[in-house]
Amino acid sequence: MDSLANREFAAAASPLNWYEVAKLMHENAHVLHRAPQGYVSYTEKGRHITRPTSNRSVFLLAAFAMENLVKAFLIYENPHYIEGGKLSRELLNGHSLTKLQEKSRKLPQPKRTRHVLDTLEVGVNSWARYPCSTSIERQSFERAVTPEFWSEYNRVFDLYSKKLEGLLTKKHRGAYAQVGYVEFTNNV
Repeated sequence: MDSLANREFAAAASPLNWYEVAKLMHENAHVLHRAPQGYVSYTEKGRHITRPTSNRSVFLLAAFAMENLVKAFLIYENPHYIEGGKLSRELLNGHSLTKLQEKSRKLPQPKRTRHVLDTLEVGVNSWARYPCSTSIERQSFERAVTPEFWSEYNRVFDLYSKKLEGLLTKKHRGAYAQVGYVEFTNNV
């Protein structure tokens, strides 16, 4: 159904807005990752483990940033996902980054980037959001945001961002057949 309210909703749910929120979460994850922080130490299965207290928060922000970035691609590819005054069920899938990735035809290097989405997905659906997994069947242990993982996450986020910005700068048809494009400027 086409109405002014539905068009306003679609404008608010545009790929650019999903990308903006993704970048905001990504930048906040960076700030938190670099901030002075405390540590938590414990023994698990005979191993002594020490992690920054921000580990879960950084991981969760990174996962939600990646989720919103992937959803920006999906909305770009399927503008009808934001028509009718609500988000399509195709976007609302319980934070399964890998399922979202499989739905996109435009995400670059899906096989070479899947490991990052796999890792983020495990955390966002359990230990990064809750003090434990959501069920014994889904039990997994907290993973540290290691320098290696952080580097890979940033590589994938930058790769996806560059591709999405390239798509958005070209004329494209959005929700309700609206044609538009975006100009990005570098404010460094």
